[in-house]
Amino acid sequence: LNKYKFSESKETRRRLIWSLFQQLLDQNRDVFGDNKKTFTYDCATLLYSISDLGMKPGAKREFVLNVDRNALEDRAKAYIRNTERIVAYLLRTETVNLKNAVQSYLQGDRSVVQFLELLSSQRMFEKGQHYSFGNRLYDQESAVQLQGVPQILKSGMQKNVRFVGETLQNAMPILQIDPKKSAFFPGVDLLNFVCDFLGVNHPDVIMQNMGRYFDQMNKQIKGLVLQTTHLPENQVTFANSGLTNRPANEITFQREGQTISVVQHFQQTYHLNLRFGRLPCVIQKAGPKESFYPMELVKIVQGQRVPIDKQTPKLTEQMIRQCQVLPAAMQEQITIQRDQGMLQNMNSYFTAHNVRIDPHLCKTEASMLFPPAIQYNPDRVEPSQNGALDWKLIGGGAQNRRFTNPVEWPKLWAVVILQNCVQMDQCQRFCEQLVQTAQRRGIGNAMLPQRVDHYTESSIDYVSEKFQFYATHRCMFVLFFADGKERAHAGDFHHVMKYCEQKYDILTQHVGPKMMSKGVGGGGGGAMIFENILMKTNLKMGGSNFNIVTPDVFKRAIRNNNDVFSEIWMGGRRMFFGIGMSHAPPQTLFERQTGKAPAIPTVVGMAYTTSREMLKLRGTYWFQQARTTIMKEEQMRPLVDAVKNALYIYETENGDQFPEHLIVFRGGASEGEFKKVSRWEGGAIELACKEIAHERKGKFNIPAITIVVCQRQSNYRIVPERINSRGRAPEQNCQPGTVVDKGVMNAALTEFLLIPHKALQGTAQPLRCTVVHEFRPPQGPSARMPQMKLEEIEYITYALAYSHGICAMSTAVPGVLYSADELAKRGRNNWKMHTSDGSNAQVFELPPPGQGQEEAIQALDNQRTSYFAEVTDQLNPKIPTKFWA
Repeated sequence: LNKYKFSESKETRRRLIWSLFQQLLDQNRDVFGDNKKTFTYDCATLLYSISDLGMKPGAKREFVLNVDRNALEDRAKAYIRNTERIVAYLLRTETVNLKNAVQSYLQGDRSVVQFLELLSSQRMFEKGQHYSFGNRLYDQESAVQLQGVPQILKSGMQKNVRFVGETLQNAMPILQIDPKKSAFFPGVDLLNFVCDFLGVNHPDVIMQNMGRYFDQMNKQIKGLVLQTTHLPENQVTFANSGLTNRPANEITFQREGQTISVVQHFQQTYHLNLRFGRLPCVIQKAGPKESFYPMELVKIVQGQRVPIDKQTPKLTEQMIRQCQVLPAAMQEQITIQRDQGMLQNMNSYFTAHNVRIDPHLCKTEASMLFPPAIQYNPDRVEPSQNGALDWKLIGGGAQNRRFTNPVEWPKLWAVVILQNCVQMDQCQRFCEQLVQTAQRRGIGNAMLPQRVDHYTESSIDYVSEKFQFYATHRCMFVLFFADGKERAHAGDFHHVMKYCEQKYDILTQHVGPKMMSKGVGGGGGGAMIFENILMKTNLKMGGSNFNIVTPDVFKRAIRNNNDVFSEIWMGGRRMFFGIGMSHAPPQTLFERQTGKAPAIPTVVGMAYTTSREMLKLRGTYWFQQARTTIMKEEQMRPLVDAVKNALYIYETENGDQFPEHLIVFRGGASEGEFKKVSRWEGGAIELACKEIAHERKGKFNIPAITIVVCQRQSNYRIVPERINSRGRAPEQNCQPGTVVDKGVMNAALTEFLLIPHKALQGTAQPLRCTVVHEFRPPQGPSARMPQMKLEEIEYITYALAYSHGICAMSTAVPGVLYSADELAKRGRNNWKMHTSDGSNAQVFELPPPGQGQEEAIQALDNQRTSYFAEVTDQLNPKIPTKFWA
């Protein structure tokens, strides 16, 4: 294909290329034949054909396309308006053997899966009624209006093909459909959108308060693909690179020896009298050249999703509410999406390829796992007959429960009130009740704060100066009252305090004014506030709230009175790790156009246990190249060093003994990355152990290593066969502890589906767990350790879902992985504070294409790796407790 000098959205490009592909087939029937359905195309560089088209392997053909522009959509016409000639090249590369599909798939060859996934999209590409984003497709006509925000929701689905079965011999492909909703920008005039977004009824309000609204406007619309509306034909479509700092009536340029403003230009050239000349312009950049368009003369191009960094708390809240679909309705939506996507046997592409689909949902057997018991001091909470577990610290029988490992209250601590958000008398009562609750839970020497400070500012410089004073006077803990995170933005006080926490090694706890009022107001809700804060604080300071132990019902079931959970499965010198990642949003079209290397790093969080107490965690985070999901060889050094440090800490905490078995829960990896996780990250952990063995000169036995990838967004859904459609969410959903390991799982992998948590709203999202790495050293005690049994891994994973430590409910992932994800988020927020939301981050320019580009990119990667290592050293957390609780 030719090189386009004009850039537009990926969706417009996909639609354009599909149309060009159809014209290519029509104009070359002597090569391609009359049946277009025998071709499967990804609208990029991959084409599948039933016949070989008379081409031998490695053969290449060239086609010059005579483009019928009248057959193209308006947006597609604009995309290629400067194109002189389009050439398509066809290269025969390989043959995909469908007869050996299962064997190829199980050996790691995903070409058959890729083909089937593309085949299932062809009819939707042809009809042109869906927006396509990889394996997510959305009905372009659907539009759910939201309250108080101008964005809209569109319905669609995410689909995948997987080979599953009881054995390798009977494995077969299944098509997974998971109904989705996503936020889109509406295709409306930009100025109308901005007014709705800011909540103003007229642009005059914006002009009168530009200082207040400019940053909000610029952040929301920067990077959006816009289209002009004032031209008689051939409207200009471009990626908005931001807003001008000056209004249209003050922006001037030279034309024919005269200085004129943007307002005068549009008046003289197009006979348009701008109504809102005191508003800024949007900017179109083409190399060094900039063009300015008044906001009232452009509209938003349809089909653009709202990226995470542009989603406001109000939008996110409504998206969550709209996506909470109960199981009975979920099955109906699956059927609707299946039919709208034409994923049926009558699909002409399926017919041409002799592919048949069973339209019914898969059925398989599930089993129930026993939940753990919760051990307080001295009380023990056993699950009920139906598996329910209530271990809250309020209510009947909970008054005398004490933490299993309560800490000593800090000798010096302070209270901070930001900008008089709470009254002093309320603060006094709150602290008194907090101290009383601490004493009741076994925390020793709990006392009122030594000082109360009133902050008048929330800037980093102001707060850092205060924390420097605290550090000098050995203050150990700061309880701060400030507005909640619902008002979060780049300079949010919560994030400022957490940044200073890691900088000065002083623990902090945030309490919002509403939470304080509820606490001092009394009642069960008020008591819960203090209990939650104390559970957080005890963990932050190095204590443990409870232990996970074997329930009596499980002991009776296996006829074994030993504490299998804590002594064997989570004991026996086993050490648990969680590794999670936080990625930056994708680059905007403008950033890609201008050749900017991704500036926002990927943050890796790692949490780990140091004893048999699953709630006593340590953790760290580090920064690496943007949007890298796997820590490959060139990025493994931080992981190696982090694992080594964790092992040395374990040794110190356990009487100079190292663990014999490392069990790692890895989040965020896709099925196509399983082998990479095993090779690179498993290899990095093995390398860490080998380096310690070398440093200790043989006085270290290399442990066994097991890596389990946990996927929360796998497109699997588990619902009971019989559903009471009138029941509430907990009644319609599968119960916590439901596990599926037969029938619909990959027969070549050790994997299972688990519902670890109670679904209070919507349909439960099961956790897909896959063992991707099992290592046994060639010698030493761990060499003789047998492979972990599937049931053992299932029970460990489920039991650790009860180790969050604060929330008296099981979580969607094991507690150690939950903590790793929280650490990654904390690292990202600290990076934002450190770099003023990225504005002070080092920016790297991508090298221009041409000779030597590969070497230049390698040099650039080395520079970025060094930069991220430097930032990691500056922001590396050193507090030796679960400070992120």
